[in-house]
Amino acid sequence: MKRLPPKFLNQKGQSAIEFITVVVVVFFFLLFYLSFSITLVASEYVDYATFMAARTYKSGNIDLESQKFAAQRVFTSYMNPLQSIIRNPKLTFPSGSGNQTEGVKGDYEVDLFYLPPLFIKAGEMPISGLALSSETKLGRDPSLDECLDFFVNFGNKFNLGIGQTFNTNLMDDNGC
Repeated sequence: MKRLPPKFLNQKGQSAIEFITVVVVVFFFLLFYLSFSITLVASEYVDYATFMAARTYKSGNIDLESQKFAAQRVFTSYMNPLQSIIRNPKLTFPSGSGNQTEGVKGDYEVDLFYLPPLFIKAGEMPISGLALSSETKLGRDPSLDECLDFFVNFGNKFNLGIGQTFNTNLMDDNGC
C-alpha cells in the first residue's frame, strides 16, 4: 500500500469546519431576507396607516385642531400593534399651499437586520436602524369654522350685509 505524504495525514475535522462556515453564511442570508421582508411588510402597513390618517384629516370637522387630533388618534391606533417592529412613529402635518395640497407625513424607524438583545445595550440604537417616512396628500375639506369665516368675509367684501347670521349658516350648508 502506498503511503500518503505527511501534509495529507492531519486533516481531521476539515468537513466540520466547512459545514459550519457554510451554515453561518446560509443562516446570515436567511435571516437577512427574513428581516428585509418584515421591513417591507411593516413599511406597507405604515403607508396604509398614513393613508387612513390623511383620510381622517380630510374629513370635515368643527375646527382644524379637531381634524388633526382625529388623524393622530387613527395613526396611533394603527401603530400600536407594531410597537416591537416600528419605533418612534410620529405623525406631522406639513403645510401645503391651501386645502387641496394638505396631507400628513408619518416618520418612523425600523431595523433592517434584527440583532438579538444579547448584542445591543438597553436604549441603544442598533447600527442597522433605518429612518423612513410615508407621506399622503389627499387635501383637506374646510372645517366648519373656516367655511363660516369664508362666507362672512365674502359677505363683508361685497357688502351683502349678512354678517354672522342665520343666512351665513344656510350658505355654509349649501356651499362647503
